[in-house]
Amino acid sequence: MFGMSSWRISRRTFLHGTGVALGLPLLDVMEPKSARAAAIARPPVRLGCVYMPNGVPFDAWKPESVDGRVTGMNRWMSSFEPLKEHLQFLTGLQSDSNQTHQAGSATWLIRPGSEGEEINETKDVGGTSMDQIVARSLGGATPFSSLELITQGMGTNTKDLLLNNISWRNGKTPVPRENNPRALFNRLVGTDSTGILGANRASQQSSILDAVLEDAKSLRHRISGSDQYKIDEYMDAVRNVEKRTSDSAVAQQAIARERAATMATPPEELPEDHAEYLRLMFDMMVLAYWSDSTRVATFMLDHEESNRFVNFIPGVKGMWHSLSHWRSIEAGGDNFDGTSWTTQAIKYEQYLKVIEFHHEQMAYFLTRLSEIQEGDGTLLDHCMILYGSPFADGHEHQSTDLPVMIAGKADGKIRPGRMLEYDNEPLEGVFLSMMDVMGVAVHEFGGVDTAVAIS
Repeated sequence: MFGMSSWRISRRTFLHGTGVALGLPLLDVMEPKSARAAAIARPPVRLGCVYMPNGVPFDAWKPESVDGRVTGMNRWMSSFEPLKEHLQFLTGLQSDSNQTHQAGSATWLIRPGSEGEEINETKDVGGTSMDQIVARSLGGATPFSSLELITQGMGTNTKDLLLNNISWRNGKTPVPRENNPRALFNRLVGTDSTGILGANRASQQSSILDAVLEDAKSLRHRISGSDQYKIDEYMDAVRNVEKRTSDSAVAQQAIARERAATMATPPEELPEDHAEYLRLMFDMMVLAYWSDSTRVATFMLDHEESNRFVNFIPGVKGMWHSLSHWRSIEAGGDNFDGTSWTTQAIKYEQYLKVIEFHHEQMAYFLTRLSEIQEGDGTLLDHCMILYGSPFADGHEHQSTDLPVMIAGKADGKIRPGRMLEYDNEPLEGVFLSMMDVMGVAVHEFGGVDTAVAIS
C-alpha cells in the first residue's frame, strides 16, 4: 500500500456502489507532486449560459459604476450587491438578427445568416451554437459533453422549436433539454431512469450516498484531513439535494399508487414554488460543475415569449410575455391573457419586478458557486457564466445595447467587478473571446472575426 504522502488518484475517480457512480470534487490527493504537473492539474474552467426571456430594460440591468468599476447595484439588482466583485457588465453590444421572439431565443448563442422572419419560416438557425462548439472541443474530458436545462413551460408556445432552444448541434438540430431536476440528478449520479429514490427502490436504498458509503470510507482512510473535509462538504450538499428532490418523489409515489390501474408510470412532480424549482435546477448546475460531470451547461429560465402567469410574485399580475409589452395596457392585442392595467407606469413596474425575481434566483446560483472551495479559490472563480437576454426592451424587441453579464474569473482569465462599454459591437465578438478563454481557437463566428475583449 502506498503511503499517504505519495499516493495519488485520478481526477476522473468516482465513488462506486451497486448500480451507481458519484463523481468527486477536486481533492489535494488528485494533484500531481511536480510543480509542472500541478499547474496542468489546476481546476478546469466551466462555461455556463443562463438565458432570460422577454427582454431586460436597462433600468433593471445597468449597475452603478465609477471609471469602469462597478460600485453598486440599482434597486432591481440588489440581490447582486454581495457579488459585485464577481460580475462584469458589457454595454453597447448588438445582434442584428434578433427582431422576433423566435429568432431572439434560437440565435442567442449564434449569428445566423438569415433575418429573423426567414428563420421563423425555415427553422434553420444558421449554424452551431457557441456552447456546443466548446462542448465538442472539451466533451471528452467529462461524462457529459454538456447539459441543457429549461423550466417546464406554461400555456402555448411550449413546443415551439425556436422559442424553446438556445443550444444547437447544427442549423436545424437543437440539443435535447431537461426540465426536471430529479431527472438531472439521476443522470449526474449515475442512477437508472427510475432514480435511486424511486418507488421501486426506496425501501431498499434511500440515498446514493448509502450506496457509495463503503467506497467513501475506504478513500477517507487514505487522504488528508483537508480532503476529508472537502468530501464531507460535497456529500452533505448531495444529500441536501436528494432530500429536496425526494420531497416531490414521496408525494408522487402516493399519486402513483392511486393511479396504478390507469397510469403505469406517473410523471414526477415538480415543485409548486417556482423559486424553489429554479433553485433546484441551479443546484443541478452546481453539482454538475462541482463533480466535473460537465464543463458546459445552459439554462433557459423560461422559454422565449413565455406565457407563464407570474402572479406568484407580490404586486404582479398577468403573463410574463404580456408584461414585457408594457406600453400596451388594455386587454387584448399583446395582452392576450385578458389582463389589463391602469397605467403604463404600473405595468412597467410589474415587468421589472418579474426581472428582479429572476435576478434573485441567479444571485442564489452564483452565491452557491462562491461558497464552494476549489483549488486556490472557489468554484465561481473557475467559472465563466454568461447571463443575458436577446432583447434590451421586451416591448420594442430592441436588439441593441443588449443586457450582457459575465460572472466568475475563469481561473484568472477574466477580471470582474467592472463595466466595459462598447459602441454597437456585435455580441458574437464576445463569444469569440469566451471560446478563447475556454481554450477553443475559433477565428471567425458567423461572419464576425473581431473579438470583443472581456478581460
